[in-house]
Amino acid sequence: MAISKKIVAGINNPHLFRLISLVINVLFIVPSALYITNYPMKIAFVWGIYLIAKDFFFERRMFTARFWPILFFFGVGFAFSVFLNFPYQFPDTAINWVYAMQAVFLVYPFSFSEGKENQMWMKRFNDCFIGLIFILGALSLILYAFSIHYWVLDGTQTYWQRQGFIENRLFGLYTSPNLGSALGAVSVAASLVNNVLKRGNWRHFQKLYVANAIVQYLYFILASSRGTTLALIAAGILFLLYRGGQLLQSASPAHFGKRIGKTILVIFLVVSVNGSVAKVLSYVPIVNQGLYLLATDANFREEFLSAERQKNGKKLSDVIAAPVKIHHDDGNEEVSAGRLGIWKSGLKAMKQRPLFGLADADLYRRMKPDEVTDQVNMSQLSTSERASLKRAMGNMHSSYVALLVKTGGIGFLLMGGFMVSYLLSHLKNLFFKDWNGDKDQKTLAAILLITLMSLLVLDLVENHFILSNRDPIGWVFWTYAGFLNVVAYKQGFSNPCCPKWAVEKFRFHKK
Repeated sequence: MAISKKIVAGINNPHLFRLISLVINVLFIVPSALYITNYPMKIAFVWGIYLIAKDFFFERRMFTARFWPILFFFGVGFAFSVFLNFPYQFPDTAINWVYAMQAVFLVYPFSFSEGKENQMWMKRFNDCFIGLIFILGALSLILYAFSIHYWVLDGTQTYWQRQGFIENRLFGLYTSPNLGSALGAVSVAASLVNNVLKRGNWRHFQKLYVANAIVQYLYFILASSRGTTLALIAAGILFLLYRGGQLLQSASPAHFGKRIGKTILVIFLVVSVNGSVAKVLSYVPIVNQGLYLLATDANFREEFLSAERQKNGKKLSDVIAAPVKIHHDDGNEEVSAGRLGIWKSGLKAMKQRPLFGLADADLYRRMKPDEVTDQVNMSQLSTSERASLKRAMGNMHSSYVALLVKTGGIGFLLMGGFMVSYLLSHLKNLFFKDWNGDKDQKTLAAILLITLMSLLVLDLVENHFILSNRDPIGWVFWTYAGFLNVVAYKQGFSNPCCPKWAVEKFRFHKK
């Protein structure tokens, strides 16, 4: 009987759903996992639908989240988009809607009456995420070090994906270098969050977090991701602004200048060594290869020693291969290099359905090479624009373009209104509210807010935070957004769109 109660409690636990779905989402974007997430992913999909229905009819946690009415109307608008585009790309459009609703009405809302339980599950969530990304990052570095690369079918068993170091960038075990490096950066932010939750100081790292930070830094260098670089620059600027605001309130002008100067110097030193680190890393594969051949191949060993002594006119460079090149390829082989074309073609197609959009951007899904969709008038798109849409396979490489294309102008304005309202309310709390001397909680709020804002900057050129199904970065985004609401509520700050008496009325998980 006790076991059955535990099983039922687990099924009804949204914290457990967040954690298990996070693991599934991370493994889903690992092609070398060979689609082991197929059945777990489908089970989690149905599980999420059950939890949303249960919450809507009984617990109503979703109606206590900040600015939930805007998200509610966003869901209604997106549902209209799915309906108006029926039967094009159905049921994929409906699946898009369900995943979006799981993000905003299941992952985002937290119970404000579960203070200690929220923190406990958040620490577990972060540790699980950090551990997974550390393992994947370390294995990716091993692939690079030993020059291992191959192709494997993706999670849908439709497209071939690159693994290892290919085309001058480290894909590793991820579907793309951009995604891998972004996940690494988010995992470091998760370490900072857990530092505060576990030890009350964001600077106190445990050994796993230090090792993970080193691994993710090396992966970032080898991935050569512009999107992650943009997000890190945004995070650095936001940190300087926050730190500057703190010092202005508590320090003398001289002390303020000294502390800011030190912070800028540290950031400059970290950035300045990137080129040197990349140069050193470029020699790792050939050194490993050379050591292996020296140990196993007598002919190579003789040629190497002969070249080293410069006999027979040979040079060492004639025997040993050149170091690898690490850089972003702007050629046609790299899908992300054609972002501007993808954005233009997607927006041009959306103009034919401007209010509610297309519900999905993969207009060529399940079509034969000689077939065209009549969802939009393709004659209004040039040959290159049609090619860009086909090549993108639904990935608009920008959350904001994806919002416009899939949900139209109405959905874009609603989600934009939510994000602006949400960020302004928390910025107001951070800079203009009294935290009663609770520096740890204020630091925690700052880390969460900087992480969220940096991810929104990243999504100028990537698609993660919304309308990107089974995306682990989007999953973390909405989890952190909801947990930041909990941090603010603990300080007694007002909860827009849900007054405190309403929050107190909804007592979740009644015994």
